[in-house]
Amino acid sequence: MMNGLLFHVSGVSVVSAGCANPALWQSWAHGGGTQAPVGAAPDFSCIPASIRRRLSLMGRCALAAYAALAPEEGEPAVWASSWGDISRTFKLTGALSEDGDMSPADFALSVHNGIGAQAAIWKKNHTACPAIAAGPVTGSCALIEAALLLQQSPSVIVVRCEEPLPELWSGTTLTDSAMEPCAWAARFTLAPSENVFTLTPVQGVEAGACGGIFDEIRFLLGASSRCEQTDGVQAWRWAKP
Repeated sequence: MMNGLLFHVSGVSVVSAGCANPALWQSWAHGGGTQAPVGAAPDFSCIPASIRRRLSLMGRCALAAYAALAPEEGEPAVWASSWGDISRTFKLTGALSEDGDMSPADFALSVHNGIGAQAAIWKKNHTACPAIAAGPVTGSCALIEAALLLQQSPSVIVVRCEEPLPELWSGTTLTDSAMEPCAWAARFTLAPSENVFTLTPVQGVEAGACGGIFDEIRFLLGASSRCEQTDGVQAWRWAKP
């Protein structure tokens, strides 16, 4: 078994379709609510209009969370989502089945690195831009990718986003989506910080035991000391000292 990976966090931002207020997210995280907080609608004006109009609501949430951390020039980023722009993908497959054709622009943005690519275009960032999709362990795999990038860079930003699954899949037991479009972004650094945790492979975690992106948010905002994820084959534990 590999030793745990150590992560130093220097900043966290959370944006959902209904709230981008850090204080409300902190209150929500420590209050144990099951629904995302509701506040003033996010202001997406920080994203250039030429980029913003191409993105889904989830994509705008992801880029707003990313922008809140003031990315540095050439700073690598990891983009992580279990399902990506699944609503856009369903729209495309529906159009294909009905008309035998689809929008090239929508198709270009439906690919899993589409949101990260728009961020790279916006920030003129030519560094690494990996996109991670690993089902219930997407967040953990994104952290592993970040640890690899930290071997070559003093910092890296991880952006994690999800949206509700299409109505066709309502009533399933899938937990790696979100109740509404939502994203978190976190900067991880080589420099020590007060906010530190480890990622360790473990055993004995029941499939479906984790709460996905919202459990990750509670952990990153300091409301919980442990977060566990498993896909039924490999399990990971996020733990604070």
